[in-house]
Amino acid sequence: MGVRKLRTVFMKYAIFLALGVFLVAFVNIAFYLFGVEIGFIYPINRMSAEIENARGSLQSTDRITENEIPPLCEYALFTKDGKYIGGSLDQEEPASVWKMCIVNNQTSSKPYLYAVIDRTDEILILRYRMTAQFSNPLLHRIFPSADWVLIAVIILEILLLLIVLSYLFGKYLGNKMDKLLTAVKKIEQQDLNFEVEKSHLYEIDLTLDALNHMKLALKKSLTEQWQADKLRQEQISALAHDLKTPLTIIRGNTELLYDTDLTIEQQECADYITDSYTQMQVYVKTLIDLSTASTGYQLNKEIFNLPDYLKQVKVSIDALCRTKEIHLRMSMSDIPMQLTADKVLLGRAIQNVVNNALDYSPQDGTLHIDVCGKDNFVEISVTDEGEGFSNEALQHAQEQFFMDDQSRNSKMHFGMGLYIAKSIMEQHSGELVLENSKSTGGAKVILKIPF
Repeated sequence: MGVRKLRTVFMKYAIFLALGVFLVAFVNIAFYLFGVEIGFIYPINRMSAEIENARGSLQSTDRITENEIPPLCEYALFTKDGKYIGGSLDQEEPASVWKMCIVNNQTSSKPYLYAVIDRTDEILILRYRMTAQFSNPLLHRIFPSADWVLIAVIILEILLLLIVLSYLFGKYLGNKMDKLLTAVKKIEQQDLNFEVEKSHLYEIDLTLDALNHMKLALKKSLTEQWQADKLRQEQISALAHDLKTPLTIIRGNTELLYDTDLTIEQQECADYITDSYTQMQVYVKTLIDLSTASTGYQLNKEIFNLPDYLKQVKVSIDALCRTKEIHLRMSMSDIPMQLTADKVLLGRAIQNVVNNALDYSPQDGTLHIDVCGKDNFVEISVTDEGEGFSNEALQHAQEQFFMDDQSRNSKMHFGMGLYIAKSIMEQHSGELVLENSKSTGGAKVILKIPF
């Protein structure tokens, strides 16, 4: 198939429209003329001719009857002095017809034409429409003007033709645009391993070529970025693991120092070393978590009893809540008996969310944990009674190193908890949802994992 230009396609449909309009007009006019030929339609000139042909007989006949009146004509019979004798007009019309035709000597008044026939002792006035009419009485009553019917039919058929051609043109153009939209959507999703299909429409193909060049440049850039990120994460992970060895040596030697007789000053120095070692351990753990979460955890999925697992989780969370003087309320409903997941990673995701909630819970408050089965997902909702998420936190709290309220975070908090929980959920084909609770006014985090 050759490549077409958009103006060529427009011209093609414009020609189809013009030919269609011509054909519609030609066919309808042909049927109209055929109807005239067979007497189905009476044009105005034929009615005028028939009145002239019947004039002599209407003047000489002794008595005017309806059968002698030319077809499609109405009539009124008067005496010479204008007294109405009879006819087919409505009761209130004869007087106005006499005045117009005899007194004012008029032969037309829209939408009618009039013919005056002078008889010996009477005057006959015929009235007929200024337009072609159907000879069929039913059609004549429903559609007084055959000309207007012809015009209306032509307009309706042209409108139908426009609708059909617009639909076909829109469908044709839509099919061409689909290739463009498909390419844009794939690039948006960073799915760059695809071939750009041609639409065979010149203007759209130009855009597709530009998108293809952009795709290749973006693929090259992202590949380099991904490789650099991977290398950086590997270096961070290697560095973090390498730091464990000297830290272990420092810890071991510090513990040996405590077994000796130390002066007060030496004791303080040993305590500083221990505190610094503990802080370094947190830093190393954070580096490892960052590296693992970015590259993805190694999943060890297994089928386990969900109610029993949640009971164990409740015990550990309850112990954590007691140390912070916070009450725990946990409920379960409609949950499946079994779940396939990595128990360790799932527990870590729950623990991270709970720790985040406890950090923002007021003393002597209550932590609410609700577990339910909904739409083929297990939903674990953790709700605190704090001040809730800010608008900024709702948008960014799942990102690395985000800390909304600096005054409430210690130096050992790095804003990784929700990011790690989100990574774990996504590896389980689930998601992490953040919102504010309407019942407590605090933050609500929902872990959703399919079952």
